[in-house]
Amino acid sequence: MQRARFSLILILSIALLFSGSLTLITQAQGPGNSIHSPEDIINDYPEYELTEEQIEDLEFIYEEEKLARDLYARLDEEWDLPAFENISQSEDQHMDALEALFDKYDLEKPDTASGEYNNTELAEAYDDFLEKGLESEEAALKLGRELEEKDIEDLEEFMSNATPDFEAVYANLKAGSENHLESFNNVSENNGGNQGTKGNMSNKNDSDSNNNSGSNNSSGSKGNSGSNSNKGSKGNGSSSSNNGSNGNRNGKK
Repeated sequence: MQRARFSLILILSIALLFSGSLTLITQAQGPGNSIHSPEDIINDYPEYELTEEQIEDLEFIYEEEKLARDLYARLDEEWDLPAFENISQSEDQHMDALEALFDKYDLEKPDTASGEYNNTELAEAYDDFLEKGLESEEAALKLGRELEEKDIEDLEEFMSNATPDFEAVYANLKAGSENHLESFNNVSENNGGNQGTKGNMSNKNDSDSNNNSGSNNSSGSKGNSGSNSNKGSKGNGSSSSNNGSNGNRNGKK
C-alpha cells in the first residue's frame, strides 16, 4: 500500500514537472519572448495608417530613450557604477525595438551623435541632466530614477493614442523602464551602488523588455485613435531640473 502511494506521488510529481516544462517552452516560443526579434513581433501586426501625431510620438520616444542611453553611459564613465552600464545597454535595446517600427513604416529615424538630439528641448535637457548627474553618485542615481519615472509616464500617454503594433512596443518599453526604476532604487538603498564589479548585476533589464512586444496582442483593432493628449510635460525627466524644458515636441524639427 505504501509502495503504491509512493508510486502515485512520484507519478504526479513527474507530471507536474513535465507540465511546468511545457509551460516554459510555450512561453519561450510565444509572442513577445526572447526567441523572437522585435521585427518578427512587429510584423505579426498589419500595417496601419499612421497619424502625424503618432509619428511624432515615435520620434520623440526614440530620442528620449537615446537621451537615457547617452546620459547613463556618461554617468557610468564618471561613477563606475554597474547600474549605469547595464541600463545604458538596455536602453540601446529599447532603441532597436523602436527602430523596427521606423523600418516597418519606412520612416526616417533621428540620427544624431551621442548627447545631440533633433528635439531642441531634449538637447537642452541633456546638458542640464548631465550637470546634475555629475554632482555626486547620489545625485546621479536620483536623476536615473526620475528619468525612468518620466519615461513610464510618457509611454503610458503614447499608448493611449497608438496603433496595436506601436502599443505593443510601448508596453514592452514601459516594462523595461519599470525594471530600470527598480534597479536604481535597489542600488540607492544599498548605499550608492559600489557593490561588486560591472556585469554582476542581474541583467533583467532587457529580457525585461526587448522582446516582450507581443504582450498586447489583445488590443485588437484599436487603430488610429485620434485623441489629443497633453504632451506639454514630455522630456522633463527630472522634477528637480530648472531648465524650463518641457520637452515640447514642437521644437523637434
